[in-house]
Amino acid sequence: MNVNASAPEVPAIDAVLARIEADRRAGRFDAWARSTVVDENIGEAVIDRELFDALHAAAGVDAAFPVGNAGVIHVYGYLFSTVRTPFGLKSDRWNDGALARTLGLPADRFRLGASADETPLERVLAAAAPLLETTTPDAEWRVGETTQRAVVARAADGTGALVSGVDAGDGMRLLTVFPVADAAAFAAAIGTPDRLRWNAAA
Repeated sequence: MNVNASAPEVPAIDAVLARIEADRRAGRFDAWARSTVVDENIGEAVIDRELFDALHAAAGVDAAFPVGNAGVIHVYGYLFSTVRTPFGLKSDRWNDGALARTLGLPADRFRLGASADETPLERVLAAAAPLLETTTPDAEWRVGETTQRAVVARAADGTGALVSGVDAGDGMRLLTVFPVADAAAFAAAIGTPDRLRWNAAA
């Protein structure tokens, strides 16, 4: 973790809220699972309560900090996070191009301003949801009444992307997608967890 790194740039809140409102009108947040903003690696919230509440209000989603909608948190909340995890900033997955390239897409595909017609959340759903539904999972496990599924998409260079979803009794919903350096090793290490992973919330 590089504590001396300069503070990351964060987007203008109005630009993000406008896209969230477009997703709300289209009903896209219904496709997402529940998530916590408390990162499982560092044990602290990656965005604050005020931002959490503002983003969920724009999305029209009832949420109580720290648990909310994974689409709101992962796609939009992470853009504002300045908390450095062992894997870097949460916003890196959308901005640095690695995830998009791994999925065979242009490097800027998930960046906030990459499209005037499609929201970031819309683009992430289009790329990740089909993998979650049509690919044989690398792991699937149950915690109480909740089932979590993990698919590791492999790129030709050995890198990959983790796509995870959660079914809490109302169908499989997308939780998260992020790049991994070694797809085969990551998939093998998932095993059969005894808890929900990757900040999922029941």
